Amino acid sequence: MFNPFRSDPSSSSNSREWKPGIHIVTYMDGGGVSTYSIVIGSESDKDHLKQQGYLERELKSRLNKNNGNDIITSVSIYKTPLNKHREYFDVDHHSYVLLQCGSSWMTFEKHNDGLTVQVSKKREDVLMKLRGDDREGACERIIKDKSEMPILDLIRFFVEEKFYMEVYNAWRGHHCKKFAKDIFDKVANTNQYYWELKENMFKLKILAGIAAALFFAVTNE
Repeated sequence: MFNPFRSDPSSSSNSREWKPGIHIVTYMDGGGVSTYSIVIGSESDKDHLKQQGYLERELKSRLNKNNGNDIITSVSIYKTPLNKHREYFDVDHHSYVLLQCGSSWMTFEKHNDGLTVQVSKKREDVLMKLRGDDREGACERIIKDKSEMPILDLIRFFVEEKFYMEVYNAWRGHHCKKFAKDIFDKVANTNQYYWELKENMFKLKILAGIAAALFFAVTNE
């Protein structure tokens, strides 16, 4: 089968380099963890469309376990601290989406080294772990809703929107919270997730503090 991607099973969550693509993490029934990391070339690459098609097939084979009939029944957004000593947890945190689909649980999330999709028969595996390791701090649910979306529709949306090509940039809003909102709003029956107000207020406080410091420095010269 045509495979234009570079598989990098040794890729870890400690990497700080953005790689367009995705980490697909499967938690086995016996307790093992399988990580399949796919890196995709730029849109100017002549094989880009073939790469996109390959990514879609891989997601379908790993997430859709019932011949196209798997339906997402619930969707939530959770948050965890960026580290155990981080302040401003209400704004400055990692957000990710938790889905229940048939007998499987999944998370979709964005990090500064790429996107990660996790799947397991056990909710705790994907909720409490990231690529096999325990998450930082406690997990807290932000919002929840029911869903009736087929998993194949979400996979198609995920690929067509090319989330895997958007470089992580926290200040410009290209981060985990925006990605979680995009997935949640697409899947949820009724609810919408609004993170922008708190984050914008947080940025205004930072700018106001900088402005006050500069004013104090100038007036006391």
